[in-house]
Amino acid sequence: MGIFFNKIDSKKANKYQTRLYSCFTILIIVNVINSWFLDWLWLYMTTSSVLVILVIFLLKIPKRDLDEEWKQLEIEKDEAFENRVNLMMVNGRSDVQAIK
Repeated sequence: MGIFFNKIDSKKANKYQTRLYSCFTILIIVNVINSWFLDWLWLYMTTSSVLVILVIFLLKIPKRDLDEEWKQLEIEKDEAFENRVNLMMVNGRSDVQAIK
């Protein structure tokens, strides 16, 4: 499972998150059917407990993915553009040229 590993690539993380959402949806449907027709206490307690665990996992995923994305983010510098902006500022111009 992806929760026990620190580094996960984005494809596996998305697959893992999709599975969690699928389980979440199925458990809600089972819980609703149980409350409408069966009214079994043991099934209600089991599905509710698993739903709480899934919610915790789902709330934990975005923070982990966001931290990994920030670590992998690299900023590329465009020296030609920076030189144009500096030249524009030195000349006292405030309009910006469109770059294609």
